[in-house]
Amino acid sequence: MNNIKVLFINPNPRNMSLVPPVVSLFYSIFKESNIDMKFFDTTFYDLSSHYTNPDSFRQESLEVRPYEVELIKKRTQFKKGVDVYPDFRSMVESWQPDVIMASAMESTITFTIELLRSIRGLHVPTVLGGVFATFVPEMAIDFDEVDIVCIGEGESVIVPLCKRLASGKKVSGIPNLWVKEDSGNVLKSPLIPPVDINKNPRFDASIIDDSRFYRAMAGKIYKMFPVETHRGCPCKCTFCNSPLQSEKYKEESGAKYFRKKSVERVLEDIYYFVEECQAEYFFFWADNFLSYSKKEIDGFCEAYTDIKIPFYIQSYPSTIDEHKIKRLCKVGLDRIGIGIEHGNENFRRKVIKRVYSNEMAINGVKILKKHGVQFSCNNIVGFPTETPELHMDTVKLNHILKPHSAGCSIFTPFHGTPLRELAIKLGYLKDPDFIAPTNTEESILEMPNFSKEEIIAKSLVFNFYIKFPKNRWRNIKRAEAMTPEGAKIRSELREEYLAKYCDENY
Repeated sequence: MNNIKVLFINPNPRNMSLVPPVVSLFYSIFKESNIDMKFFDTTFYDLSSHYTNPDSFRQESLEVRPYEVELIKKRTQFKKGVDVYPDFRSMVESWQPDVIMASAMESTITFTIELLRSIRGLHVPTVLGGVFATFVPEMAIDFDEVDIVCIGEGESVIVPLCKRLASGKKVSGIPNLWVKEDSGNVLKSPLIPPVDINKNPRFDASIIDDSRFYRAMAGKIYKMFPVETHRGCPCKCTFCNSPLQSEKYKEESGAKYFRKKSVERVLEDIYYFVEECQAEYFFFWADNFLSYSKKEIDGFCEAYTDIKIPFYIQSYPSTIDEHKIKRLCKVGLDRIGIGIEHGNENFRRKVIKRVYSNEMAINGVKILKKHGVQFSCNNIVGFPTETPELHMDTVKLNHILKPHSAGCSIFTPFHGTPLRELAIKLGYLKDPDFIAPTNTEESILEMPNFSKEEIIAKSLVFNFYIKFPKNRWRNIKRAEAMTPEGAKIRSELREEYLAKYCDENY
């Protein structure tokens, strides 16, 4: 048998998002089994006519510090004027893979299906995995362009799947897979326990174009690499898919989904990125890096001392610990993203299921400021049953915290989440099968006490409220009007904001 060939796609209409670790990980797994893999990267194609660019939106709303787009273009491989669909079809026709694998989130599933539709006549088996396939496999397998769906993790099943496909054998019976027969009948295999991430092979980034790793952070461009440290999250937030992963695995396989990669294995990846990829910055891929114990943080810091490359982590107010922050600062902690989400304690506890006090957030930020750590606050507006008045509690808390930067994403009701079910129950989301877009575009909920227009406006002016003094809030309120006058005020406030606060390293 000739070498098996796999074409992998991670459809991504965003110019600047990180390369997900799954690309390098799958490449390593396939290499160990002498399976050829190619990666079709959609990142540098101009998709602005079809998709909102979240990175442009984030700059416009001042969630991130504006960076020189032309500098990014010089260091990357933008494909100006090139249509992604003919390019994708050309690769499939010339390379003739045995299987095409795609990993997609709900916000990218439409793009994924469009890509697969462009090559459907070539009769290459297609496998869809990722968050969307895991939580709504019934919808995923129903697409004409999808032959097989992978629910949950794919590391332990992708090699046997490829070998059977390449040899013409039936693939039914492989765990984690739903297989569509010619008759339309779907054969469903059970979910098996999650993999031991410490036994996965080391990442291999050589399959990805070197220019893909350049990314902006606080207005500067770095060669940045994602480092996986955890999978899953112990929190129970009702807007997020992570708690559902835990529930699904517990119910169907009897195993825990949340796992920590050992510090030793994390460092193996780091040394590889430093020595072979010339990394300039690290983004630790975890919902909460600080879920490592003090002992684990100490061990990490001891080993990282000589690396001296700045890094970014994410955490929650309830886990900011001075001992950990102090140690991490000494070895390169540059910035931390904090999941605030909402400023009203009662709403946060009852609706979002994120339990912490505002005092805890304030005290955690004091620790960060004491040790000179730049930090950003992640917030959401437009939750089901939220009102403009409740949202102002989020504004007020962020105004007290005074982050270097802050984002206020528009709530997106992703499939499978409790808040999507609540939105449907209350009549805020009329179509139960509606596929949610990226959470930077607009609200898709029809709420009587918080209109779509108001939600968009609150997102656009959020950073004005938290940076400018309260005596300016009346004028900022005028900027919420989605009218030419409101747009003019927003433009003036933005220019003032950039002049006053661009030197704050946000």
